[in-house]
Amino acid sequence: MLEKRDPIYYCGDEIRKFKQERIQKLLKENELDALLFFKPEAIRYMTDFFVKGFRAVSMDIEYLSLQVRGKEPVLAHQSGSDTWRIQVYNWVTDYRKLTRGKWQETIKEILTDHNLLKGRIGTDLLSFDLYLSLKDILPGIEFVNAEDVWKELTLVKHPKEIEIIKQALRIAERGMGEAIKACQDGVHEYEVAAIAEYTSRRLGAEMIPVIPIVSSGFNSAVNERIASERVMRNGELVIIDFGCVHKGYVGEFCRTTVVGKPANKTQKEIYKVVKDALAAAIDIVKPGIRCSDVDAEARKVIRDSGFGKYEHRWATGHQLGYGLHGDPLIAQGVEDILVPNMVFNLEPRVTMWDHPDVGGVIIEDTVLVTEKGHEKLTEFGYEGKLLA
Repeated sequence: MLEKRDPIYYCGDEIRKFKQERIQKLLKENELDALLFFKPEAIRYMTDFFVKGFRAVSMDIEYLSLQVRGKEPVLAHQSGSDTWRIQVYNWVTDYRKLTRGKWQETIKEILTDHNLLKGRIGTDLLSFDLYLSLKDILPGIEFVNAEDVWKELTLVKHPKEIEIIKQALRIAERGMGEAIKACQDGVHEYEVAAIAEYTSRRLGAEMIPVIPIVSSGFNSAVNERIASERVMRNGELVIIDFGCVHKGYVGEFCRTTVVGKPANKTQKEIYKVVKDALAAAIDIVKPGIRCSDVDAEARKVIRDSGFGKYEHRWATGHQLGYGLHGDPLIAQGVEDILVPNMVFNLEPRVTMWDHPDVGGVIIEDTVLVTEKGHEKLTEFGYEGKLLA
């Protein structure tokens, strides 16, 4: 037996206890006997183990964690390369090896050890083949969708989780600052993205949760979602959407800048409209407000300004924290009510897809719902050249 050490990028015992208490509470409230998680971020939430090749939006299924009501979680891995590290860098004492193509046997073994061969188990990314195998060998178990449980687990933050999110934002803001400086005539979009990533990693970010977006000129007009090989030119708007992960928590936001000076007055106009839409949405954030109300406030500003044709087609925002795009969304038709200690990113936008000479604007801030209102967690400023 190797000596146990704290998990890699550990968030601390207090948060670990908080998460475990929430898991047990939600198991009881949802009348579930256990949770069976496959998503890397869900496994890390439950066990604090940093799985191999972890990405906050990864779909690679090489691990599982299973937690029975009233018990500590069990962690299982398929890769032989985890044999030693899984014994050291996590606090879980029950870890097991999965055999490729025979995961159902290990799951049954765990449930047998916990005297749980009848009951309801909530799960997330249970593959169809594995589901059929489990149904065959565990006829007394009902597997149910646990996505709503995952949403509830990550929705309301512990004060120390909020502090870690703030730390992640400070790192991301440094990366954003260097990226904006790099937006010069003749520079590739991917060069700007590389500078943002390099800066944040040097400052202690454990990873980048998703490919940074650097969209210039025409790409900003069509809201391109990556940093491409395109070369930016003077007078073009540049959308930079960037984030990092710190101790498991995501700090992420977006700014729009301009290479050199604005090429036309419409660029300034849409920038002000988006900034006003963001401010209006933030202003109404408080406990008791519906997600759809916040979304509507941002859209109203954009539509009243005459740019409704170019407003965002997706949500105005999303939950942030243990993962990038969490539910509930700040979107039309989402009736979830805001409660204290929720953390959201709000990101209204105007992208003029039929006017590439203008481009597009996205401005995104992170907002905490407080007991009486809200607190803006991002501290990064806005683009003075587009507000002058």
